[in-house]
Amino acid sequence: MDIVKNKTETETSNSVWRVESANLAEWQAVIAWAKDEGWDMGIGDANAFFEVDDQGFFIGYLGKEPVAAMSVVNYSSRFSFLGHYLVSPAYRGQGYGLKLCQSAFYHGGERCMGLDGMPAQVDNYAKWGFAGDRYNLRMVGQVQQDYHCPDHIALVQAADIDALIAYDQSCTGIDRSALLKHWFIGETRYGFICRSGQEVTGIIGVRQSQEGYRVGPLFANSPDLVEPLFIAALSAVPQGGKVTLDVPEKADRTLISLAETHGFESIFQTLRMYRGEPPKEQEHKVWCIASLELG
Repeated sequence: MDIVKNKTETETSNSVWRVESANLAEWQAVIAWAKDEGWDMGIGDANAFFEVDDQGFFIGYLGKEPVAAMSVVNYSSRFSFLGHYLVSPAYRGQGYGLKLCQSAFYHGGERCMGLDGMPAQVDNYAKWGFAGDRYNLRMVGQVQQDYHCPDHIALVQAADIDALIAYDQSCTGIDRSALLKHWFIGETRYGFICRSGQEVTGIIGVRQSQEGYRVGPLFANSPDLVEPLFIAALSAVPQGGKVTLDVPEKADRTLISLAETHGFESIFQTLRMYRGEPPKEQEHKVWCIASLELG
């Protein structure tokens, strides 16, 4: 791989440690790596991620060997998100993840930075100034029947995207237009929308993944909209398909209970953390996040 932007180098045990920012083609190696780790990323997610900030993807090399990866994606001048934190099993516990962080963090500058971290890394993130906000549950299930989209839920069309993006921003406090403009429409990607008159009251996305399908985001004004939107998403998945979603743990467990009713189970937790003042999210409308990599 040719050396590209933002290179840093140090000597380590007769090998050169360097950090390179990767383009989309180079990042495919990280996607394959994540698949080996069982992350089950959405097919085409990386394309959407690079639409947000194509300078925010970093690989750490020891000699010619990639040993660590991380993204620090700048949504705006005020907010960035850290994801894709991977260290090769053979090189864990040797400080290469920290070295990569020290380089990649510069890209975020003084922005508030968010992440969804595995519990084993929480103490490290805390040392870097991150504070816990809430837990997410990774839930996995298999579609056991044919579902039908409820009549009052509509398939997202191109004409809906602007309204959908505005609704997403009202829920998250972040302008995610670059991420979402192709998130809900495309090959093996679907979105469903609920309206009251012209007002958007709920959205959900579902896309094919490395092992099945991923659901997210799911935002809705009220708990009674969660089930029809969830059923709409399941209607896009063939019978027998594996479905994965990341659900914030909060007092209202509507989606968690609903997923369990449909045979889903929790397999691990992540912790949403922020460094700096977090966006003003309407937590009561956030039922399922889009991805662990970009929130």
